[in-house]
Amino acid sequence: MAVYTSLTAADVSDLLSHFDLGELVEHSPISAGIENSNYAVTSSQGEYVLTLFEHHAPDEVRNFVRLARHLGEKDLCVPSPVEGASGVWLHSLKNKPAILCRRFTGSHPDQLSEQQCEAIGRELAEFHLASSDLPDPRHDERGYDWWQSIAPELSTDLEASDKALLTDELAFQKAQRAQWCQLPHGWIHADLFHDNALFDGDELTAILDLYNACEGAWLYDLAIVANDWCASDDSGLDPKRFEALLIGYQSVRPLSEFESGMWNTVLRGAALRFWLSRLLAARMAKSRSEELPAHKQPTEYRDRLRWHRGKSLSKG
Repeated sequence: MAVYTSLTAADVSDLLSHFDLGELVEHSPISAGIENSNYAVTSSQGEYVLTLFEHHAPDEVRNFVRLARHLGEKDLCVPSPVEGASGVWLHSLKNKPAILCRRFTGSHPDQLSEQQCEAIGRELAEFHLASSDLPDPRHDERGYDWWQSIAPELSTDLEASDKALLTDELAFQKAQRAQWCQLPHGWIHADLFHDNALFDGDELTAILDLYNACEGAWLYDLAIVANDWCASDDSGLDPKRFEALLIGYQSVRPLSEFESGMWNTVLRGAALRFWLSRLLAARMAKSRSEELPAHKQPTEYRDRLRWHRGKSLSKG
């Protein structure tokens, strides 16, 4: 994690000259970036985050930022690019695409509460409904087809019991494929873990990192949230936080009877997806003689998948 492109005060001041945001007061690198370079920028009129896209062409940036712009216009708490004085929001800095977004207050939640789970449930439902009129959602590069194609390769890293689990779950999900396709679909966040949200106490202030947003089943997006936000020490889901999440979501978009009946299947699919993703990440880290952080180990989602396979959490 690092800032890959160094910016001087003169560099940032030159960018700010394209906006009606006052003069630069200070800027500092944000070390939490993984793919892009981010800077905290304070002007005489407010606080912002400057992002330089290290690996994407301008047209790519326009494609995956259009959702944030769409949701920002509907007043959702997402980092939407600020328009410059001439109405331009995508700029070039150090020959790289750059955007400036308002900086949100708050911090990542640590000890997750029922109130926070209810709040993220409400906002996720708003996210789904507000994005439903934005056409041409991106293809999910880590969806069902990827599960099936990557699993044989990754299974070579597994012990016999885990390999059997993976094979059986893939067969189960394949048998459920037609039912998945009947679920309400649209834009999904696809990565709304609790470290992609900001809170001030129990008040949600922002949803971050929309760069993985894509087309998918809305229930699947909710399941991704449940598997992280409601995780319990026994590798399952805490029933009180799980119920709060559903209450929050359904206060905006009630689940259909069909969706409620698909809960366990979709929770399993969401656990499978992140088990596979972390297996791939672990393999890549090993090739660099590195290790994944303790909180990103594949075994977490392997164990959650096992838990879901032994439980039925259908709720309406």
